[in-house]
Amino acid sequence: MSDKEKVNMNGGFFRPEEKPFIDKICDLLLRTQSMYIPQLTDFLNLRQRAILDNLVNKYDDLFVHYYGGYEGAERVRGIIAPDYFVPKQSDFKIALYEVRYPERFANLHHGQILGSLTGSGIDRDHFGDIITDGKRWQFFVFDDISKYIEQQVDKIGSFKVHLIKKDFQNDLLMPIDESDDETINVQSLRLDTIIAEAYDLSRTQTKSMVEHGKVQLNWVPNRNPSAFATIYDTISVHGYGRIRVNNIMGKSKNNKYIIFVNVIKK
Repeated sequence: MSDKEKVNMNGGFFRPEEKPFIDKICDLLLRTQSMYIPQLTDFLNLRQRAILDNLVNKYDDLFVHYYGGYEGAERVRGIIAPDYFVPKQSDFKIALYEVRYPERFANLHHGQILGSLTGSGIDRDHFGDIITDGKRWQFFVFDDISKYIEQQVDKIGSFKVHLIKKDFQNDLLMPIDESDDETINVQSLRLDTIIAEAYDLSRTQTKSMVEHGKVQLNWVPNRNPSAFATIYDTISVHGYGRIRVNNIMGKSKNNKYIIFVNVIKK
């Protein structure tokens, strides 16, 4: 493995483009330590959560607590806090909304809803998971911008919708899980290689897909087929689904990487 291919198997590998996030988290950590007051993060994806866990471990007297609205949430808010602090659900300042839409005529999907929410002018980091039970749709958002969202989002696609604030205890739906856990063997940790193996495509196809902007790494467009994935990265492939790297378990006898992934196939 060449130097540029090296990753830390324990999640300590950082990319240059992750520096702004790391700087922001380091500022929160220093603020918590100096003021001894808990600090609340934005919604974090799995990769960002791994970075925060790595950084907070350098502080003996600080801990981080996570909550994303339900058990097993993929996007969560973190509270960085001294050891005395025990958070309540309300401390995470998350609101739950359900999308009311004409079910007889509309067939919503995740991308439509996310597009309408971010199209309202609110940053993606202010939204949590978007979940469905196959018919109903709900999402999580910063509580302090909930009124703004209600006023701004009245249409998804070509359909009129209403956003109804819901109670976590009584109204939270049970989301369906359409993903599969798989173990794949790959020659390298390049994006195009992992995508090809996960979706049974040729490297020529996947290299072209990345170069033409059809791939996101941790929800950021990435046009570099030779970019490398590491633990807790999420690779989104337009028209195919999503691949989450849950573990890199070493190499096989034929010198291929053994990767444990979670795959959604559209």
